[in-house]
Formats: sequence, structure tokens, C-alpha cells
Amino acid sequence: MISAIKAIIYYLVVVFAITIEGFPYVIYHSYIHKDHRYRVTRICCGFFRRNFKRFGIKLVVEGSENIPKESGFVMVANHQSFLDINVIFAAVSYTAFVAKSTLWKIPYFGWIMRRTKSIPVFRSDPRKNAGMGKLIAQNTAEGYNYCVFPEGKRSGDGVMFRFQNGIFRIAKQHPVKILPITLINTGNVLPKTKLGLFPGEVKVVIHPVVNPEDYANMTMEELRDGLHDKIESALPYAK
Repeated sequence: MISAIKAIIYYLVVVFAITIEGFPYVIYHSYIHKDHRYRVTRICCGFFRRNFKRFGIKLVVEGSENIPKESGFVMVANHQSFLDINVIFAAVSYTAFVAKSTLWKIPYFGWIMRRTKSIPVFRSDPRKNAGMGKLIAQNTAEGYNYCVFPEGKRSGDGVMFRFQNGIFRIAKQHPVKILPITLINTGNVLPKTKLGLFPGEVKVVIHPVVNPEDYANMTMEELRDGLHDKIESALPYAK
């Protein structure tokens, strides 16, 4: 019961921050200080670091030296929990997302997604996804970072699903820097399968960046499966 109450409070705090604290920040970087629009989500980084401490979540980061010094890269990570997005902000970088299109239908939140240059994925009508690769290439060239969860859904038990092709096909057509990331224990702290927040340690392993020249001679399948295996290798069950 206590864990469920903690989870509800956590979600409410995040919603409050997005709607109250985030709104003026987004307005400022979207319409006033346009030179730094790609940093529009930077406020989330400090917010989630502080929020984790409030809720007893210990964040451990390994490989932070692998984060590119210049923005304009794509993060690829495993997916266990709603917490994953929060952890990316706190441990790695400000970022936009490539995510399911239904999120754009949520009042106000959809507006936030558009202003941050996040990109919707239309699962019911893949034809609407045409041009996504060109858009990602254009935005990363302007300094935007993207985060993608190629499994397409959260794992309920922490065991990784196979990666879907999307982002890897895009990378072969429009080469970008790819930063592989392993998220550990997020599914135990804030589970997908039940309402509850259980304070504990969350670990983030940031692998060396994969540059376009590193995968130029790979097939899309080799790139996809190689990154899956690299990310999976840092999970406890894979050792």
C-alpha cells in the first residue's frame, strides 16, 4: 500500500513539474531564446536528479566519459519502466524522443513533445513514418539528441525483447552517432506490472559511442543485433 502511494505521488510530481515548471521554460527556449532550442529539455536533467533523491532512488552511472562532448547523437537503450525516460535525463543528457504517436494526443503533453522536436511513430499506418530518417538527420545536425527504445515496449521481467528495425534502418540511410545505454533495475524500482515505487539503486551503463564509420560496412541486421547484444551484455542476467 505504501509503495503504491509513493508511485502515485511520484507520477503526480512529474506531471506537476511538466505542467507548471516546464511550461515557461519551453516557451522561453521555443519562442524567445531560439538559438538554444535544442536544449529545451535540459531542465529535466536537474529535476530528475533531485527527484530521485527525494524518493530514495540511488543513481549509479558507469561510463559517463563515453557521452559525446558535442550534442547531436541518438541514444539507444533497453526499456523496462516509465522510469527509463527519467533516468536518461538524469544520467546522460537532455533529449527528444522517438515514441508512439498516441502520446501526441495527450492534452498539453503533445504540445510539449512537438516543441522538443520529438518524433511520433505511427504503428497503425507506417506510411506516415516516411521522412522520419531525414528529419532525425536534420535535427541531430542542428544539435538535438534523440532517445529510442528499440524493443518497442517495456519488458515486464527485465529480459530484453528483440530490437525492431526502425532506428537501425534509419541509421544506415542517414548515418548518425549512436550511444548504446544499458538501464539496470528500473523495472524493479518502478515496475510495469504493478503500481508501486520501491526505493533502491538504479544503474546506468553508458557504452562507447558507435560512429557512422564504425558501422558503414555492416548490414542493418548486423548493426541492430550487435547493439542489442552490447546493451544486453551489461544486464545482470547476461553474466
